[in-house]
Amino acid sequence: MIAAAYSASPLFTPYDENGNYKDLRSWFTWSSHEVRNPINMAYESVYKTETNQTNLNATVNFKPFKGFSLKGIFGMENSDSRYDGYTTSKYIYQNNSASVNHNRYSNVTNEFIANYNFDIQKDHNFNLMGAYTYQQYIRKYLAASGNTFLSDITWTNNLGSAGTINTPSTSHTQWVMKSFLGRFNYSYKGRYIATASIRADGSSRYSKNNRWGYFPSFALAWRISDEAFMQDFDNLSDMKIRFGYGSTGSTAISPYSTQNLLVTGKSATGNGNYTFYAPGREFPADLKWETTSQWDIGLDASFLNNRIRATFDYYSKLTTNLLNTVFLPLSSGYSTTIQNIGSMSNKGFEFLIEGDIVQTRDFGFTTQVNIAHNKNRVEKLSDGLDIYGSTYTSFGTGSITIIREGYPIGSFYVYKDNGLNENGSLTYHDFNGDGQFTDTEDRYIAGSPHPDFTYGINMGFRYKQWELSFLLQGSQGNDVFNLSEMRNYSYSQGMNIERDVYYTSWREGQDNSNARYPRIEMVGTQRYSDRYIEDASYLRLRNILLGYNIPRLKMNGKYLYEGIRVYASLQNFLTFTKYSGLDPEVNSKGGDIDAGIDHFTYPNSKSFSIGVNLTF
Repeated sequence: MIAAAYSASPLFTPYDENGNYKDLRSWFTWSSHEVRNPINMAYESVYKTETNQTNLNATVNFKPFKGFSLKGIFGMENSDSRYDGYTTSKYIYQNNSASVNHNRYSNVTNEFIANYNFDIQKDHNFNLMGAYTYQQYIRKYLAASGNTFLSDITWTNNLGSAGTINTPSTSHTQWVMKSFLGRFNYSYKGRYIATASIRADGSSRYSKNNRWGYFPSFALAWRISDEAFMQDFDNLSDMKIRFGYGSTGSTAISPYSTQNLLVTGKSATGNGNYTFYAPGREFPADLKWETTSQWDIGLDASFLNNRIRATFDYYSKLTTNLLNTVFLPLSSGYSTTIQNIGSMSNKGFEFLIEGDIVQTRDFGFTTQVNIAHNKNRVEKLSDGLDIYGSTYTSFGTGSITIIREGYPIGSFYVYKDNGLNENGSLTYHDFNGDGQFTDTEDRYIAGSPHPDFTYGINMGFRYKQWELSFLLQGSQGNDVFNLSEMRNYSYSQGMNIERDVYYTSWREGQDNSNARYPRIEMVGTQRYSDRYIEDASYLRLRNILLGYNIPRLKMNGKYLYEGIRVYASLQNFLTFTKYSGLDPEVNSKGGDIDAGIDHFTYPNSKSFSIGVNLTF
């Protein structure tokens, strides 16, 4: 619906002269895009989800002797949700359609932890820890739908009365994760600290030969503030230098990615239709764990009796056996598969400083400021060949993003806009000079969705019973490909074209030195180009909260309650950005390779909430 509202032309009303909804498709029969009536879609459709969720947690502790403890943590999460969707008889695009989806899942996690602490001559402190974790996830899903009902009265409660009953679908998804962990800690007077650990993870998502991954780590720390040569720094409360290395594994694939899957089909023969099973996709039997190895060096410091605290970390990560969906040639008989495509690095730093600036009985002021920088780079692809992102069929068959060695993942791979020619048509740079424009030879990397740095400012004020806090969060240097505007600027799409396009488009017989848009014509030369890449840097007021703590009341010498706090808050209330779209935080496809593409993406919602906290 957001796409319909964004692209509908303001020149046409949603109702005709009789008060009925207007079908905008009849006005744009020549359009390659189906223009829809957003008012009709909003008022004549209902979508509702009801969820019942239960969380159970239990912990058992046992200490058989001094320094040794056993702990069992048992957790279960159950969720049961039902989705109802219905469009009335007045809904233009599919009359009287109803759908019901039932989704149930359970997530069981059991942990068993053994800890042993002991000292040698008081100054040498040791800790040994061993743990086992078991996690099982089960999801069951049922979907049924139909359309062409006799009446809207029954809504979704009588699917059997539909004139057309669609084939129902069911699914069962299950995966298991087992982990073993061993860790050793040593500390000398709290001044010299060492940690080493090994973790073994086994996931049912991987095939039998690669089911287990092994991930070691170690860390060293030196509390330099305890050294004798630091004692003259009176304002220094604590300072610690850290160094560490470790590796982790990823299971970010679907539960059955490494198994042969069958799909059903029907074949017509002389005696009728017969159902058959066939392979659903290519089977990546050798899929390995995606592993990220990281080393970092850090500094923690506090001053003025810990009123001012600062943390700095520099890190370098290398991800190997990177998992990604890969498009296959049509000759393979399959469309996509999952592969270990190569390696990727992330290097950067994080800095945080916070402080209790003022703390008195009636007034308090605290603040926290952080800034982070990360540089992403694809180091190596398994076969050295580029991997392209998702395709959009609006303007050709090419993709907008690419994975290429030496560049950030998901970089924008587009044509270079050369402006307008003498006829008012868009032109592009011919990189190979052959006089033709091809997706493989004449595009270049024009930017990426990865920011140069991100930052945040969190401040809190307290005055007697009142409190005020706010969080500012920002991103600098990230780009967005505004596909929504590209589609709206196409005259052949029959969509909402901004007023600026009319007034600043190329016109024959006039001065076009300041023209921004091509001549108005049905047939254009639009391609995915850097014309639609915008700076999406932003500063957002993420949250602001005002609260009041009601003083405690006594009755018969006892307090009636421990505390009552009344508050009101706003989320995403203000955003400062030069981006022309609805929201600079976009990701239409929801993946790393396609991050930063705004294709009628639903923006972050602004919300207002009030609440009361009672403590007894």
